Amino acid sequence: MTIELEFYTDQDGMHCARGDDERLATYLQTDIQGSTAIAEELIALLKDPDFSGDFSGNGHCVDFRDQSVSIEATHDEEAPDRVVSRDDMLEYVQAWLAFISVA
Repeated sequence: MTIELEFYTDQDGMHCARGDDERLATYLQTDIQGSTAIAEELIALLKDPDFSGDFSGNGHCVDFRDQSVSIEATHDEEAPDRVVSRDDMLEYVQAWLAFISVA
C-alpha cells in the first residue's frame, strides 16, 4: 500500500477514515462502515480473479476489472472515479476490517 490512510473512531463512536486518497477513505467510511459482513464479502470478491462486475454500496459502486477496481461515486456525477489495483484494494479493505473488528 502506498496511500496513507488513518482509521479512527470519532466522538460519536463512528468508524472514520481520512488520508491521501479521499475517495477511498470515503468509500470505506460510508459504504463498508462498521459492517464486517460487507468487508468480508468484498474481500472474497477481491480474492476471486475470475470475478468481474459491480459491488454497490450506499454511495459508491466498485467496478471490478482484470487487475484493478474503479470506485465510482453514485450520487455525485462530478466526483472523479478512483482506480486502484485489486491487490491494493484488498490490503485496504483487510486493514479496515481489522480496524472495525476491534474498534
